[in-house]
Amino acid sequence: MAAMDILPPESSVNIDFKTQKYDRQLRLWKAHGQQALEQTSLCLINANPVGSELLKNLVLPGIGSFTIVDGKVVEPADLGNNFFITLDSIGQPRAKVVSDLLKELNSEVNSFHVNE
Repeated sequence: MAAMDILPPESSVNIDFKTQKYDRQLRLWKAHGQQALEQTSLCLINANPVGSELLKNLVLPGIGSFTIVDGKVVEPADLGNNFFITLDSIGQPRAKVVSDLLKELNSEVNSFHVNE
């Protein structure tokens, strides 16, 4: 028996977008864990490489919101340290650059930045 014979026709499978998008973590921590994550707000002081990586790992599974507070502008030295920063980012506020790029990973997450 082929795998296609076991699966129901696509029209009979009605899985909502959220379940499809977050399937992996829903299997781990169920709906109550996902709900807790979606209600979480986080503030990152300084968009350094470690903080940016941490936020990426929370944005992908769907944290509720985050705010980045960083008064620095992107410098050439940031290019080799922070994977979110590109050559085009030099001279721009680091909080905005990292916040905008993180938002691209998951548009359902609310992102904010403060440039001070």
